[in-house]
Amino acid sequence: MQKPLESRRARPDEWTQAFQLIFQHLRMEERQARVRNALRLLRQGELDPAGVTVLPSDHGLVGAMVCLPVAGASGLLWPPQACPGTAQQRIEDALLTSAIVWLRQRGAKLGQTLLAKDETHLASPLERHGFEHITSLWYMRHELDVRALPAKVSPEITFESYRSCDQAVFHRTLLRTYEGSKDCPEVNGVRSLQEIVDGHRAQGSHDPEHWWLAQQGNRAVGVLLVAEMPEWQGWDLSYLGVVPEARGSGVGRAMTQKVLHEARAAGASQVTLAVDTRNHPAWNLYLGLGFEPFDRREVYLAIWNNQP
Repeated sequence: MQKPLESRRARPDEWTQAFQLIFQHLRMEERQARVRNALRLLRQGELDPAGVTVLPSDHGLVGAMVCLPVAGASGLLWPPQACPGTAQQRIEDALLTSAIVWLRQRGAKLGQTLLAKDETHLASPLERHGFEHITSLWYMRHELDVRALPAKVSPEITFESYRSCDQAVFHRTLLRTYEGSKDCPEVNGVRSLQEIVDGHRAQGSHDPEHWWLAQQGNRAVGVLLVAEMPEWQGWDLSYLGVVPEARGSGVGRAMTQKVLHEARAAGASQVTLAVDTRNHPAWNLYLGLGFEPFDRREVYLAIWNNQP
């Protein structure tokens, strides 16, 4: 009977070796850049060292991976990597089993991995542990200092900030926008309202004045969640949701126009967003308003109970 493999948290003196292993599939120049960036994130406290997991042997590390608890009852995982010439599958499975237990103990109800198209070969260990490829995400960008802005916001749609609106109405409307949504519907109903709000609040630099309740007359028709991204002088359109009965009536267009005009007025240089490739109406809307795709990621998702 084989002795169980035991992974553990990486020591600081092992961080560089661990990241070299994690990014071994990349060309040398890109690998070194990714290693430097990961070490910078660790030193700045943006990456929890407790999530850097390694599998040691008598001759050094034979496996490594990273997992991160994310606000909103979620976990983000980088696929496990094993040294060439080792018992690769056993090492991957040991690392991933440990990582999933660790994340679930910290309240994660779902785990996700985002991979570039040429990295999908790394997903095999994830799929052995219940992850499924559910969709692709397009990342889009509107260059505010290059492209003209669309026409002003429709006067029929009014906006009230999260700070000043009835927050109970905001929350009810947020939940209603998930009904029949084409953006990652697999996660609907997995997390509580508070977990959803916490997840959005943790993105970028949160300002409740940049969350809006959209209303048409006396009827709430949608919510708009925006985060400032100081590192690239931009805003991220984290979430735009329209209630089912108001879809296709121009509400989404008015909400997107609102973001673009507010961002330019605040001095932002760009607005970014991510859209599920299955959401053709949103894709066409954003293209029509001047957004351009600049990256794509494949989404692998696992849904767990909150108890291991």
